[in-house]
Amino acid sequence: MNKLGLTLLTFALALAAGSGQAFGQAMPTSGAIPPSSSYDLKARALVELQELQKQIVDLAQAVPAEKYTWRPADGVRSFSELFLHVAAGNFGLTAVAGAPPSPGFKFQGFEKSTTDKAAVIEQLNKSFDYARHAIEAMSDADLHKPVKFQDFKSSGDIVFHIVAHDHEHLGQSIAYARMNGVVPPWTAAAQKQVQPRPPQE
Repeated sequence: MNKLGLTLLTFALALAAGSGQAFGQAMPTSGAIPPSSSYDLKARALVELQELQKQIVDLAQAVPAEKYTWRPADGVRSFSELFLHVAAGNFGLTAVAGAPPSPGFKFQGFEKSTTDKAAVIEQLNKSFDYARHAIEAMSDADLHKPVKFQDFKSSGDIVFHIVAHDHEHLGQSIAYARMNGVVPPWTAAAQKQVQPRPPQE
């Protein structure tokens, strides 16, 4: 064995001795999470949904009522249909995840049920409140329950998808707003806080 090899072997032996690992014992797999540790998907999902509710509802409030029937092209969802699609996802997917269905919600025709701004915003808030309260009530065992929906395998998969679905359509609604000259409220607020640069000589 050359000098470099001997040095590396000595270093490895010192590490093993210092960590209490003896030869012949199983070493932990690289990157493995100890069995006592787990990632709290539910807690993170609830934080995301609360923030999504605020952003989507704030944006829906910023869009003028007369723009709720605007659509970027034929066959594409209008503002009202887009916001109601978000609400329908919250209602429907949360029920698929195992929550008791929201009273009065029917998926069929829901997206076209109204173009009234106040009614649309009311449904958005109801859907987010329903989803967050239902997910908060789910136990770890509930999140592991199997489901039969598309390619999702468990209730936890559906919860993850609800968050992803809402983020997807938040981005879409921002694009709709920008096309109509509406600046997202959180962007407008941030822009007001930026101090103007002094004139350059």
